[in-house]
Amino acid sequence: MNKKPIFLSLIVLLFVVSFAYAHEKVKLTGYAVDAVCAAGHAKDKPVDATKFAAAHTKECGLMKECVKGGYGIFADGKWYPFDAKGNELAKALFGKIQKKDHVKVTVEGMTHEGKILVQTLTEAQ
Repeated sequence: MNKKPIFLSLIVLLFVVSFAYAHEKVKLTGYAVDAVCAAGHAKDKPVDATKFAAAHTKECGLMKECVKGGYGIFADGKWYPFDAKGNELAKALFGKIQKKDHVKVTVEGMTHEGKILVQTLTEAQ
Protein backbone atom coordinates (compact mmCIF):
# COMPACT_ATOMS: atom_id res chain seq x y z
CA MET A 1 0.00 0.00 0.00
CA ASN A 2 1.37 3.40 -1.00
CA LYS A 3 1.31 5.82 1.94
CA LYS A 4 2.33 8.94 -0.02
CA PRO A 5 -1.22 9.98 -1.09
CA ILE A 6 -2.52 9.62 2.46
CA PHE A 7 0.42 11.60 3.85
CA LEU A 8 -0.01 14.37 1.26
CA SER A 9 -3.74 14.50 1.95
CA LEU A 10 -3.06 14.93 5.66
CA ILE A 11 -0.55 17.73 4.95
CA VAL A 12 -3.10 19.56 2.78
CA LEU A 13 -5.81 19.11 5.40
CA LEU A 14 -3.52 20.43 8.13
CA PHE A 15 -2.67 23.48 6.02
CA VAL A 16 -6.35 24.23 5.32
CA VAL A 17 -7.30 23.88 8.99
CA SER A 18 -4.40 26.03 10.20
CA PHE A 19 -5.25 28.72 7.64
CA ALA A 20 -8.88 28.78 8.76
CA TYR A 21 -7.90 29.27 12.41
CA ALA A 22 -5.22 31.83 11.64
CA HIS A 23 -7.79 34.12 10.07
CA GLU A 24 -10.66 34.69 12.48
CA LYS A 25 -13.35 37.20 11.55
CA VAL A 26 -13.40 40.31 13.67
CA LYS A 27 -15.65 43.36 14.03
CA LEU A 28 -14.52 45.96 16.54
CA THR A 29 -15.64 49.46 17.45
CA GLY A 30 -13.18 51.74 19.19
CA TYR A 31 -10.84 54.67 18.63
CA ALA A 32 -8.48 54.96 15.66
CA VAL A 33 -4.95 55.90 16.67
CA ASP A 34 -1.63 55.94 14.85
CA ALA A 35 0.89 53.28 15.87
CA VAL A 36 3.53 55.83 16.93
CA CYS A 37 1.26 57.28 19.61
CA ALA A 38 -0.28 53.92 20.52
CA ALA A 39 3.11 52.37 21.28
CA GLY A 40 3.35 54.19 24.60
CA HIS A 41 -0.15 53.15 25.69
CA ALA A 42 -0.67 49.62 24.34
CA LYS A 43 0.12 48.09 27.76
CA ASP A 44 -1.87 50.61 29.81
CA LYS A 45 -4.79 49.51 31.93
CA PRO A 46 -7.86 49.24 29.66
CA VAL A 47 -9.53 52.32 31.13
CA ASP A 48 -6.36 54.41 30.69
CA ALA A 49 -5.77 53.16 27.15
CA THR A 50 -9.34 54.02 26.19
CA LYS A 51 -9.07 57.48 27.77
CA PHE A 52 -5.85 58.16 25.83
CA ALA A 53 -7.31 56.85 22.55
CA ALA A 54 -10.45 58.97 22.86
CA ALA A 55 -8.39 62.11 23.34
CA HIS A 56 -6.02 61.35 20.42
CA THR A 57 -6.37 64.09 17.82
CA LYS A 58 -6.99 64.10 14.11
CA GLU A 59 -4.10 66.56 13.75
CA CYS A 60 -1.68 64.12 15.36
CA GLY A 61 -2.99 61.22 13.27
CA LEU A 62 -2.13 63.15 10.11
CA MET A 63 1.43 64.09 11.10
CA LYS A 64 4.03 62.72 8.69
CA GLU A 65 5.73 60.37 11.16
CA CYS A 66 2.38 59.13 12.46
CA VAL A 67 1.08 58.37 8.95
CA LYS A 68 4.32 56.55 8.19
CA GLY A 69 3.98 54.39 11.32
CA GLY A 70 0.52 53.13 10.38
CA TYR A 71 -2.70 52.90 12.35
CA GLY A 72 -4.80 50.63 14.49
CA ILE A 73 -7.72 50.63 16.86
CA PHE A 74 -8.04 50.70 20.64
CA ALA A 75 -11.11 48.59 21.36
CA ASP A 76 -12.07 47.21 24.74
CA GLY A 77 -8.86 48.66 26.17
CA LYS A 78 -6.65 46.67 23.81
CA TRP A 79 -4.53 47.74 20.80
CA TYR A 80 -5.06 46.09 17.40
CA PRO A 81 -2.77 47.25 14.55
CA PHE A 82 -4.00 47.37 10.94
CA ASP A 83 -2.51 45.89 7.80
CA ALA A 84 -1.43 48.07 4.83
CA LYS A 85 -4.98 48.37 3.46
CA GLY A 86 -6.26 49.36 6.90
CA ASN A 87 -3.53 51.99 7.16
CA GLU A 88 -4.63 53.55 3.86
CA LEU A 89 -8.29 53.49 4.90
CA ALA A 90 -7.46 55.05 8.28
CA LYS A 91 -5.35 57.79 6.70
CA ALA A 92 -8.23 58.62 4.33
CA LEU A 93 -10.70 58.62 7.22
CA PHE A 94 -8.50 60.93 9.32
CA GLY A 95 -8.29 63.25 6.31
CA LYS A 96 -12.05 63.58 5.81
CA ILE A 97 -13.56 63.55 9.31
CA GLN A 98 -14.70 66.79 10.90
CA LYS A 99 -13.96 65.84 14.52
CA LYS A 100 -10.78 67.07 16.20
CA ASP A 101 -10.59 64.06 18.52
CA HIS A 102 -12.68 61.07 19.64
CA VAL A 103 -12.19 59.41 16.24
CA LYS A 104 -14.43 56.42 16.81
CA VAL A 105 -14.46 53.76 14.10
CA THR A 106 -15.77 50.31 13.32
CA VAL A 107 -13.38 47.92 11.62
CA GLU A 108 -14.28 44.61 10.01
CA GLY A 109 -11.80 42.08 8.77
CA MET A 110 -9.75 39.08 9.78
CA THR A 111 -7.02 38.66 12.36
CA HIS A 112 -3.65 37.40 11.20
CA GLU A 113 -0.32 37.37 13.02
CA GLY A 114 -1.41 40.02 15.51
CA LYS A 115 -2.84 42.42 12.92
CA ILE A 116 -6.26 43.08 11.50
CA LEU A 117 -6.53 42.44 7.77
CA VAL A 118 -9.00 45.25 7.21
CA GLN A 119 -11.93 44.79 4.87
CA THR A 120 -13.93 47.87 5.91
CA LEU A 121 -13.28 50.86 8.15
CA THR A 122 -16.10 53.29 8.88
CA GLU A 123 -16.67 56.17 11.24
CA ALA A 124 -18.80 55.14 14.23
CA GLN A 125 -21.05 57.28 16.37
